Amino acid sequence: MLRWAMLAGALTLAGCGFPNTVLDEGRVREATEAHFGSPLAPIDVGPVVISGDHAIADWTQGDFGGRALFERGAYGWGLLLCSGDSIRRADNLARAGVPDFNARWIADQLAKAESQLPPARLARMKRFTGTAADHEAYLKTLGDQ
Repeated sequence: MLRWAMLAGALTLAGCGFPNTVLDEGRVREATEAHFGSPLAPIDVGPVVISGDHAIADWTQGDFGGRALFERGAYGWGLLLCSGDSIRRADNLARAGVPDFNARWIADQLAKAESQLPPARLARMKRFTGTAADHEAYLKTLGDQ
């Protein structure tokens, strides 16, 4: 009996260092909804791609959309920047601070996931032009147009 208890304890502790991608995906979705969602304008989030401490979440809201780059920190997943198609490239992810391996993996997996999306949804995400590190300031500039 003691042997089983020790084995169970060792397995429990061994799993502590591994991220739970299902849990992380849910948290990235929640963070995306918190930043872009509104009771007046529902948001559709996904796909979400995670590698290491970085994630990209595609999102659409009405006729608009984009991609959000998140970084896992001490307090959970924080928004680094928002972009359109440009953040899909590994070199741009690396420029934003994502380690090279993770940047390449995210770019590859995002391309695969997005190949399954309807063209109309991809077109809505393409409408996000440029890159906004401060999403609140970016939204204010939209009112000026």
